[in-house]
Amino acid sequence: MRILLAIAVLSIAVLPGITLSAEDGIASPGVIGTEMDPETSATYWLRNREGWFWYRDPPAAATPPKRSPPPQSRPPELTAFEAMQKKLEDLKRVAVMNPTDANLLAYMRYQRLVMDKSEVFSERWQRLVWTIPELDYSLSGRPTNAMAIGAFDEQQQARQAQVVRSLASTHGLLFIFRSDCPYCHRFAPILKRFEQEFGMTVFPVSLDGRGLPEYPNPQLDNGIATRLNASVVPALYLTAPSKRQIRPVGFGVMAMTELLERIAAFAQDPRESPL
Repeated sequence: MRILLAIAVLSIAVLPGITLSAEDGIASPGVIGTEMDPETSATYWLRNREGWFWYRDPPAAATPPKRSPPPQSRPPELTAFEAMQKKLEDLKRVAVMNPTDANLLAYMRYQRLVMDKSEVFSERWQRLVWTIPELDYSLSGRPTNAMAIGAFDEQQQARQAQVVRSLASTHGLLFIFRSDCPYCHRFAPILKRFEQEFGMTVFPVSLDGRGLPEYPNPQLDNGIATRLNASVVPALYLTAPSKRQIRPVGFGVMAMTELLERIAAFAQDPRESPL
């Protein structure tokens, strides 16, 4: 039996194109006399490194190194401004913690330097505004020039007077006062003149039952002052009797122009609370 096995092995070894694997003793195709890699020379069912159905995960793609973005160049003015702010703050902190003459003087001198820069900035800002009207706030709102202020106020009061006169046909003023109140005595003539000029009816209500020279026959308070929370007199309310609506105008003494401005503003936004 041994002789037959040896003859079989020898016959295989001399066949062309067949070689024996030195590692596992299994014949595989190859070149006679050429040394092969054991992994490539083994039969496919013994090549367990390749996995089931010879599937292998593809090699992971090499991730390119992240490159940091190039540093953006900053304007030198920003660097100088931040340095100026830091120095001023540092000098201030030193002077606060150790208020010697030298520390205080150093801070005050540097602060003066910063203020001079701010003054130059403000002057150039104003000169530029003079040349560009849409950037001048005094042209779009209330002017700052003394002569222009008078013209602006006159024009605004004329518009407000027209609004209040048109409002007088549907609205009135509820005046709550007390006969012993000095502020009520001071405000009553102003309110009476306002009533006569703009035609808005005033409904006087006395908390103590007595009147004022301008309103000698007031209505007695029937609880409406408490209902409106009129804890301060004089108190003035804008009313719409047909709608039973009311809104506070103000408390205390008010000037004629202030009354006109407030009531005209309510006419533009007539949101009133129901009684």
